[in-house]
Amino acid sequence: MNLFKRVRIDRLFFRSFASFLSILLLIFTWISYNVTSRELADTSSYYQQDMLNELNKQIDIQLKSIEQMSLAASRNMNTIGYDPFEKDPFELFHRRDDMLRMLASITYSTTMVQSIYLYIDNPTKTDPQAPVQILDMAHVREEPWYPEIEKSDFTWVGERTLPTNKGPQRFISFARKLYNTSDKYYGLLMLNVKASAIESLVRGESEGKERNRLLLDASGRTIATIGKPTLSESELQLIGSKDMVSDYIHLPDNQGEGALLVWSKLRSDWMLIEVTPWKDIVHGSIRLAYILVSVGLTAICITAFFTLFLSRQFTKPISLLLARMGRVPATGAAMDLPTDYRNEFGSLFNGYRRQMERIEELLKSLRSQHKRQREAEILALQAMINPHFLYNTLDQLNWIAIDSGQEKISAIVSLMGKMFRIGLSNGETVIPIRDELTHVDCYLQIQKIRWGERLTYAIDVDEDMKDLFIPRLTIQPFVENAFIHGFHGRRAGNVNITLRRKETEVEIIITDNGVGLKTDWNLPKPRKTGGYGVRNVMERIAAYFGQPYGVTMRDRDEGGTEVVLLLPVLHNKTEVEEAFHVENTYY
Repeated sequence: MNLFKRVRIDRLFFRSFASFLSILLLIFTWISYNVTSRELADTSSYYQQDMLNELNKQIDIQLKSIEQMSLAASRNMNTIGYDPFEKDPFELFHRRDDMLRMLASITYSTTMVQSIYLYIDNPTKTDPQAPVQILDMAHVREEPWYPEIEKSDFTWVGERTLPTNKGPQRFISFARKLYNTSDKYYGLLMLNVKASAIESLVRGESEGKERNRLLLDASGRTIATIGKPTLSESELQLIGSKDMVSDYIHLPDNQGEGALLVWSKLRSDWMLIEVTPWKDIVHGSIRLAYILVSVGLTAICITAFFTLFLSRQFTKPISLLLARMGRVPATGAAMDLPTDYRNEFGSLFNGYRRQMERIEELLKSLRSQHKRQREAEILALQAMINPHFLYNTLDQLNWIAIDSGQEKISAIVSLMGKMFRIGLSNGETVIPIRDELTHVDCYLQIQKIRWGERLTYAIDVDEDMKDLFIPRLTIQPFVENAFIHGFHGRRAGNVNITLRRKETEVEIIITDNGVGLKTDWNLPKPRKTGGYGVRNVMERIAAYFGQPYGVTMRDRDEGGTEVVLLLPVLHNKTEVEEAFHVENTYY
């Protein structure tokens, strides 16, 4: 019994080859991983702690320099004599200019400080492009970080986005309360430090892969981040509870991997934390790589002979099938394939036989279809002559009617020619409302010639709507339906057409005083009884735009029919094609 002809290939393959190799690799990998993972964590954390401690020193120096700048600026403001409570306007203006120049010099002297905000009550206007701006204290009281500054005289504010002359940028700010010489609190001084500068300090001189680091203040608020570190509140509390100034812990997750957390505290309980995924720690080990390579080579050597045997059994029927496929389109190429296979190869052989039979049938069908297509193309080319012939014929009829003194016939023929040109519209699917109304007006004028004073009609539309676009031949079929069905047997009639724009929609209302709708007007007719134009409009609107657009027809209380067409506002043909995938049709 040949198993390769009767057993499913996927079961045979996974039970023999894949399972054996996978189990062997898992055993050796598990041993290698447990031996080296702890050593890797110890080594990595040791170097990371040294790096974070060195970065702490640099960050501490820079942050202290910012705080010293803020303290010096507040004292210099008192030295200059700037006091918002000063009652002398001239003296206050003079001190204000000295203060602005002094603060601006701070921004010019260091690249880290981008701008300085001075928050006071009833501020005077400053140049919004200037490095120093005086702002209303009422705005800052609404900020989420303001309660922190109320508890102390100064605080750091986490990352936020502020407007600059180069567009919105990210900043980390240091805020300090301001007191006058009488020790009266009057405002807030805020130095806006470029977030990129702080992030550069946190990043350090590390090269290669991006680090995941956080800089937290004493209250646990994030001051700066690089990379994509993710720590929960419980994990931050766990780190904060450690008494060690610099240490590391391994936090496993649900998959048993987790991350290596290394931290270093600076100043008054500020922390610099680096998060390294555990898989990155163990992935780069040379020792682990040697073990995995050895395991892989051992497994490959053991299974090499077994794999060779399997591959030959698999490739034999495939090679046979490829050889037969190379003989296409020769007749009978699939007839000599083996018939004793009962697994997937047997299904392939049987499927290929059926496919070749269908291809032969399709070739015959394509030949017949090609012949019909050629005939249709010839008929289409002949049909292209008809519009031009009809234009010339109508023009000749018009001149004959004029020569014969038949003014009504001349007028009708002229209106018909105008309707025909607008109806075709060079094959355009959508046309301006202006042209659509001209087409309807021509039809009503023809009916007016027939009905005389017994027919009255009105078209109400705003002038700015006439340049919008709608599908061609949308209104006329409903007007024509009013004459054919609504006014049948009547001696007089009235038609009103109203167009209104409702934000993004166009509403078209067509009313008449005819007999109204039949009870079964919307049911399919058992035979050809007309109504093609109305159904055509409904189907086109549904195909072009879908819900909520469409046509609503109902009987009027005062008698007659009311038709409401709801269409989207279309400003140009390009908008129609892009928004609703409506293409031009030429016929």
